[in-house]
Amino acid sequence: MKEYCPLCKSKKNEFLLKGYNVHGRYLFNKDDVFDLFHCLNCGCIFVGNVDVNQQYYKKYYGSQYYSNSYSGKFIENLLFKYSISRKEKFILKNFIKKTEKIKILDIGCGDGNFLSKLESTRFKKYGVEISEEGYELSVRQGIEVFKGDFADIDFQDKKFEVITLWHVLEHIEHPVRLFSNVSRILEKGGVLIFETPNVNSFGFRYGGAKWFHLDSPRHLILYNLESVKWLCGRTNFKISEVKNEFYDYPLDLFWSLRATMAKFFVYPLYLFMKIFSKESLTFICRKG
Repeated sequence: MKEYCPLCKSKKNEFLLKGYNVHGRYLFNKDDVFDLFHCLNCGCIFVGNVDVNQQYYKKYYGSQYYSNSYSGKFIENLLFKYSISRKEKFILKNFIKKTEKIKILDIGCGDGNFLSKLESTRFKKYGVEISEEGYELSVRQGIEVFKGDFADIDFQDKKFEVITLWHVLEHIEHPVRLFSNVSRILEKGGVLIFETPNVNSFGFRYGGAKWFHLDSPRHLILYNLESVKWLCGRTNFKISEVKNEFYDYPLDLFWSLRATMAKFFVYPLYLFMKIFSKESLTFICRKG
């Protein structure tokens, strides 16, 4: 059991709720029970009773985890393509004058869907993936992938102009170490972009243990704006923009509230509530 916050190391925390082995709206194992704590110093929420090791990755990141894709879901697939297009545009606007390919590294690239959809004439694509399943799926997409824990990979003299983490930060046990290593391989003037669930969202406030993005125990640390500011300040990153990409995970709020009375108020106004609930936040940062 952790006695301190894994983000800021404060011992000022309180028990919040019990979570189960869930992924989105799918319950994987009701017998896996996890204690979640709220840090009173930085504001994050963390899983207090899980050991992160090779067995952890084998148990919780198998083929079942990667099988929940967009294939066969027409509307969600359209929104996914729109999301990639939007992400590509706000990356490119930071490199308007650049004519050579932009070197981009996607940490936790999973099945490689994000990188594979980027315009190949504009980007030189690299990925990092720790799981065997995700690594193999990315390689099949023709992506150059570094396999293993990001902290252990020797990039030698290689540096990148853009580093992205799409719903990856919450999976990381040591976020300060992660961002410090990111800073080391990010070129001067480079951009760090990451998206992560927001515990100040409507879905978590009213859904609690049913929140779509709880994803115990894979989501080791969950953030809000304040805890992200703490992390960026500690690692010398300056937040230049915060975005609410409400079209990502279009039904997350719907599934978060399915067992609550709040659904009777939210569902009739779903699009409006989805936009303003800010279930996830995207941060665009530069080195300070």
